[in-house]
Order: sequence, then C-alpha cells, then structure tokens
Amino acid sequence: MFGLSLSKLVFTAVAVFAVWWLYRKINMIGDGGAKRKTRVDAAREAAEDVTKARTQGVEDLSACPACGAYVAAGSNPGCGRPAKDCPMQG
Repeated sequence: MFGLSLSKLVFTAVAVFAVWWLYRKINMIGDGGAKRKTRVDAAREAAEDVTKARTQGVEDLSACPACGAYVAAGSNPGCGRPAKDCPMQG
C-alpha cells in the first residue's frame, strides 16, 4: 500500500514539475513578463561600472592644516570654513 512503485514516482515527478512551471508563469505575469537579470548580466554591469570609474580619472587630495578636511589639491576651493580661518583659500 505504501510501497514505492514506478507509477507513484512518475506521478510525483510530474506533480513537482507542474508546480514549478506554474510558479514560474505566475512570477512572469507579476513582473510583466520582463526578462530578469541573470548573474552574468549583473557581473557584466559591475565590470562596466568599474571600467567607467577607471576612465574618469583620479584626483589628488590634500589635507587642510587647520581642520584636516581633504580637498582637491589643484582647485584650492578651501575646506568650507570662513576665509579668515582657512589657510587653503587663496
């Protein structure tokens, strides 16, 4: 009565497949059928972001002697303190 038979195994496999298939269809309806990102797509986008960051360049920073805030070395905008307190402002 409770023993395993080929028909029970086939029925179980078909039932599991049907539930999985129905689950996928319901999820596709919920997101409008849009293609989901795969891990490969996410990795490709991350690599593109790294490449963009590398091509934008790097700027040296220098510390303000008064407060220690780091500001761009070439632009000399100051650290945000008033002009009388900030030696970085020209």
